[in-house]
Amino acid sequence: MYSLRLLRKLRGVPPTNGLRELASQHKRRPQLGALSSDRLEELRTSFVSGRHELSASDWQEVRQSLLKSYKHISEHNVDAVILGVCSGPGQLSLAKNYVEFLRSRGSEPNAASLGRLLRIYNAAYHERLLSDEEQVEVWKICESLHKDHETLDATSCENIIHGLVTTKDHWRRAPALLEMMKVTSSPSIAAYSAISEKAFTEEALDKQEDPLSWRLLEEMALERKPPKCEVYLALINRLAKEPALVSAQLDRLLNFLERHEILVSRRVAERLLELAQQLPKSLHVSDTLLIAPGKCQSCQQHFQPVAISDEQFRMLSESFLERVLIRSDVFQRSTPKEVASFKKFVDRTAPYDCVIDGLNVAYSTGTKKSPKQLAKLVATVVSHFREQNKRVLVLGREHMRNWCKQSMHYVQSNASLFLTNNLSHDDPFLLYATLKSGSDTDFFSRDLMRSHAFHLGPEMKPIFRQWQQQHQFSLVTQTKTGKLIVKEPIRHRLVAHKVTGTWHVPYCEVYTPHPSDSFEVPPNWLCLKLGEQTPQEKSKEEAH
Repeated sequence: MYSLRLLRKLRGVPPTNGLRELASQHKRRPQLGALSSDRLEELRTSFVSGRHELSASDWQEVRQSLLKSYKHISEHNVDAVILGVCSGPGQLSLAKNYVEFLRSRGSEPNAASLGRLLRIYNAAYHERLLSDEEQVEVWKICESLHKDHETLDATSCENIIHGLVTTKDHWRRAPALLEMMKVTSSPSIAAYSAISEKAFTEEALDKQEDPLSWRLLEEMALERKPPKCEVYLALINRLAKEPALVSAQLDRLLNFLERHEILVSRRVAERLLELAQQLPKSLHVSDTLLIAPGKCQSCQQHFQPVAISDEQFRMLSESFLERVLIRSDVFQRSTPKEVASFKKFVDRTAPYDCVIDGLNVAYSTGTKKSPKQLAKLVATVVSHFREQNKRVLVLGREHMRNWCKQSMHYVQSNASLFLTNNLSHDDPFLLYATLKSGSDTDFFSRDLMRSHAFHLGPEMKPIFRQWQQQHQFSLVTQTKTGKLIVKEPIRHRLVAHKVTGTWHVPYCEVYTPHPSDSFEVPPNWLCLKLGEQTPQEKSKEEAH
């Protein structure tokens, strides 16, 4: 009974109605699939913390209290809920104790419960190496989950992956499960990262041209799934034990970050600083700041400019026309006739110095403004560029003809104006006109153009992003006096890159699976220089 009394005490409610009150609170929650994080933490604090086992009567009491108090918990999922509560790295013994309790009652845990148990083994593995006996236990669970089904669902595959990577002898079976996941879904970041982390720990990196670890990293990046911190940390920890690999492997990592525009987290940056202290002859790393736009405080070098070459611009223009403007989903929101009409319009009126997304500008300071205010803002932006003697194209929609006549007359008198169907996508037209006008033309929009960058493919996407960063203006706000605050393009690289032998590596505070695509200058940077490579290391690097 002690766990139930403690549960009531920690909730701060009378013993006679504690569970009833929690149950009534839960009834107000619309979700029925799982306990909320605060409820899980409450239960974890109540009967899990500091314990390695409970008696059969205590487990029975906990089980019954959950079944009675939460309407979404049933005999089918209560075991998985309890094992979810026992999910911490120090609670493996307690979780195994619960499974023993179930088996003592003649009840075999279902697949969901065993999957949760594998996750707990994995949590323990990240705190310490599992014993040989524990690894055997993991393998038996994985076998039992797999034996009855030739093809597993994605959740089961991921649970088994998290189990297999805790073992020394069976982890190489995990990539096959990753392929199995692809039958029904896209593998998660966690599944990819678990295998890649293990591969960096176990593979002979100096003897393979294309190790599994690096193949998975590249696949993740192409799927827009940034690897978790643990993957990079596994590599860095490996390099700490094998200094001969530092130069080639870190250079490969930095090139990977540059190609895919990935920012590592502070955890990874701090581990690199530690590695440099441990191996001063192989690596020099310092935390640095920008003392001027694109100038490193540590080495005093200027960052690489973001400009692309004339050949890259030609390739980008051709690729955009083929892969974005004439895509079938553009025609779903437009028509071949409208696209053809626009191309003729551009051929007749281009080149422009700046192409403006009229609607994007109009709504950039709020959507609840009158048509008169919206039109005036567009006219003000046109005026901003006309004062610089720029040739301007404004793209808009047909309904803008009904906006304030005075402001729209100013726009038409001082810029070329093309209005598309009210249902059309503006962005492909905007980018086409900008690219068609030449490598010096800018565009004005707050849109980040993520989908267009993606559709250009892995080879052209980084070139598009560099061009976009160099040429995109956007409106920050308009002051009460009518003055525009315009965000101008940032002219230096914002990703990891090398300047005369020194790498500059941006990092963010914490890992996120959904990093922003906006062009903001990262506040945190490392100034990093690799030590001299041996001839053997140089030949291996060239082989990659």
